[in-house]
Amino acid sequence: MQEMRNDDLIMALTGLAGGILNNGSTCGVVIGGAISSAMIRDKELGGQWTLEDEIQLLDEIRRDVTWFEDRFGTSLCRERAGLNYERITVLGLLNPRKAKGCVARAGANMTYFVEKYENAEQARDNLPMHEFHKHPAEAAEHCAPKILREIRDKTGIGNDSLEQISVALDGGLGLSGGGCGALSGALMALGLKYALDPQKTDPRKLRNIYRAMDSEFFRMAKILVSAFIEEFEYIECSRITARKFNDWGEFSKFRNTSSCDAINQFLVDKTVEIINDR
Repeated sequence: MQEMRNDDLIMALTGLAGGILNNGSTCGVVIGGAISSAMIRDKELGGQWTLEDEIQLLDEIRRDVTWFEDRFGTSLCRERAGLNYERITVLGLLNPRKAKGCVARAGANMTYFVEKYENAEQARDNLPMHEFHKHPAEAAEHCAPKILREIRDKTGIGNDSLEQISVALDGGLGLSGGGCGALSGALMALGLKYALDPQKTDPRKLRNIYRAMDSEFFRMAKILVSAFIEEFEYIECSRITARKFNDWGEFSKFRNTSSCDAINQFLVDKTVEIINDR
């Protein structure tokens, strides 16, 4: 609808379905909306972002997540009745009664975003002044972009566009405390390298859930996610950090701590190890 196409991004997002590799975390529909917002903003800015632009995007995404939670009660797959993919596994994805819930939520979310961008100019004119203007913004590296950049430095996998768009994942998606942005970034790197390429894959295979779930990408991504859970116990940002970020200032302070550095280092090392052992 926006006359944009990014097959790298489609491949990179493969592992974020079902609440991050079917682990019941942040709903893939919600992640898709947030990434779309980032993609559209990147087009508007011509790739020339400032920190203020990034903070404004995170505010926008947080409002979108709040809308979804108000509408459906939660943004986490495992908290939606009958849709815990961690428990129902791939067979549950084929159950029409369970799929119906996803289709309904995807449809409602799409309607919301269509209306949002039809009225985008007016909506942005009415946005309240961001805290960025009231207090100097602290410097902090973003979650997924940092992971993606470091993995690219070590493996050559990645690109500038993907790293910029992934700012949307900061603090569990717009600082909302959902699925860890750093973990999502690592999965995006694996997806970009190993997921099925829409330009090179038979469309029938892309639609076959059994073939997709048995792909090389899913086997390697499962190694990464299992290792992450074993090391940090949770995959939600708010549970890992034992806090929720009210604004960019709180988030940036945590990003500059040794706790966050340990998560980043673990993910970069493990992802590079998986790629090199391939």
